Amino acid sequence: MARKPKRKRIKSNRKPRIVRDKSWKTDILRGDADDWEEISPQLQRVVPRGREEDRVKLWTKVDQELQRDPETDTSPASETEQDAIPEGWQRGIVTRVSTSLYDVDLGQQTALCAVRGSLSAAETGYTNVVAVGDEVLVSLDPSGDGVIERIYPRRTVLARPDVIHPDWSQIIVANVDQTLIVSSWEEPALWLELLDRYLIAAATGQMTPLICLNKIDLALDLQHCMEEMALYEELGYTVLFTSAETGQGIDELRAHLVGKRTVLAGMSGVGKSSLLLAVQPDLELRVAEVSAYSGEGRHTTTQVSLLKLDEGGYVVDTPGIRELGLITVHRHELVLYFPEIEDRVGGCRFNDCSHTHEPGCAVIQAVEEGEIAWTRYASYQSIYESLPEYYTE
Repeated sequence: MARKPKRKRIKSNRKPRIVRDKSWKTDILRGDADDWEEISPQLQRVVPRGREEDRVKLWTKVDQELQRDPETDTSPASETEQDAIPEGWQRGIVTRVSTSLYDVDLGQQTALCAVRGSLSAAETGYTNVVAVGDEVLVSLDPSGDGVIERIYPRRTVLARPDVIHPDWSQIIVANVDQTLIVSSWEEPALWLELLDRYLIAAATGQMTPLICLNKIDLALDLQHCMEEMALYEELGYTVLFTSAETGQGIDELRAHLVGKRTVLAGMSGVGKSSLLLAVQPDLELRVAEVSAYSGEGRHTTTQVSLLKLDEGGYVVDTPGIRELGLITVHRHELVLYFPEIEDRVGGCRFNDCSHTHEPGCAVIQAVEEGEIAWTRYASYQSIYESLPEYYTE
């Protein structure tokens, strides 16, 4: 005779299953949640505990560094104020990074410095402890070489996700005032999605974006070229039209660079180094032709370098980047960086509309009616798919 199966005993101390509260999502999209702290306890992550803690540390650090107003608050941390600099130490700016050595501009001289071992990148959320543009304190030895002892809080940051640790970020440059986003009309062809990604990166890093369309001498129809960029001017962005070959627009570009710290960003071959040489011919930069095989630029700038302009200010030349991942931006936040899309969110049928496929979406309707440029909407869709969801559905 077969035995009856034993009934499974339920432990008396087992806790009831907690049902996730999804109301926070509606509150965000409706704009009903005025205080982030009111809804933050409801947010739940679907990541391992260790990764969760790493991201929280990263976001906290980025928020702390970027909450200061770069226009009004340029003071260092209290423990590193100018009058508290230890004897024998000097304040400087990191101008170049090479493996584990750093060029630091001290005003009267440039010192080659290592980094004090007690400075740890793990505590900052970044994979590089020191970046070009950092304001630092260094101690010098009799030979003139030095050690970076302290790093001042960063006012602004241009960063991208680290290749190996995507939950961490790599600083491209720190403490710049504006980002000059350089694209070319041809050779290589204008890539609007990358331009839109840089606009978002500038906004999250609290830098003023400038758009520069270079190589306009290659445009068969200059009026078409300007009409293509009129969309960005209507959104409030400054757009410069230049040609390093003919010199067109160089004087206007120079006027925007003087007295500022500016990072040039864009893919290889758009002419970033050529533009800087047109602004100031004696800068130590290399240039190369666009590959005839691929139609893309060759990497001639291999290091991030901070260069001083004779008329005042600094420029930062960066290696070309074909892909720019975004940090601290998630899908539900993307509309904040597309103002023409954000303006229509309230007209969508669903409060949690992603504006990518839902019926009754006011954004999709605006695109179909020509009120939102399809190029911008295509960028939104592509970027949306590449971003982490972060919050549970």
